[in-house]
Amino acid sequence: MDKNFEPLEQLYLSQAFDKCECEEQMLEECKMIAKAYALTENAVVSMGDNRKNCSYCYFGGMADVLGIPMEERLSLLPSLYEHFIFDRCHPDDLGKRHADEIAFLHYIATNSKPRHYRDNVLCNYLRVKDGSGEYRWVKHRMIPLATDKHGCLLLCACIYTLTTEEDRKAKFVNTQTGEVRVLTNKDYEDVLSERELEVLRLIDLGMLSKEIADRLCISINTVNRHRQNILQKLKVDRAIEACKVARVMGLL
Repeated sequence: MDKNFEPLEQLYLSQAFDKCECEEQMLEECKMIAKAYALTENAVVSMGDNRKNCSYCYFGGMADVLGIPMEERLSLLPSLYEHFIFDRCHPDDLGKRHADEIAFLHYIATNSKPRHYRDNVLCNYLRVKDGSGEYRWVKHRMIPLATDKHGCLLLCACIYTLTTEEDRKAKFVNTQTGEVRVLTNKDYEDVLSERELEVLRLIDLGMLSKEIADRLCISINTVNRHRQNILQKLKVDRAIEACKVARVMGLL
């Protein structure tokens, strides 16, 4: 698993899930949706189950183009990490994809009610190696399909299709209103507050909490509180990991 995905995995798995009475029915419905995308769009689809830490996978014709062998085409993966895409993806695009996902999850949690999460789609683009080892442009769409009654994300579908689109800017799409928003630096910056960004940038310069407190004219306790908030929001355990994630997001 690449290091950029670990914060996302922690974000999904650390949610305080509540048992849903209709969870099995909801799961079967979402499996049908995921399978339909694979069949009708010749897509490769991975639907992550965040409570069970597994993925339900469906393979349309694109799997043949990418040269995914049959032994990798498992219907159930014991992970949220769709290795059959990620292991073939250009490393620069993979890091950006994960950063876009963090920004997207923050956006829907801030701007939508859980029952409307499914109306929001993240669209971005990756270079993925095909069966001959050549990079092909692939469109990735992420759709939050199901939540529990408290709004925790249970099921998220990632849909991969070949594309010839020339406009490859990452964007948020609302399928209910038709609104399309191209991601900007502000979408990444909004994950952290302005003061948290200041603190993180000074951490990245190698400054200690006492030095940061003196530079910003705040108490060391305030600095430490900002440090904890940064780790929590980026779902990492150490400041050095927070800096890596923030660098991928273009914040450093």
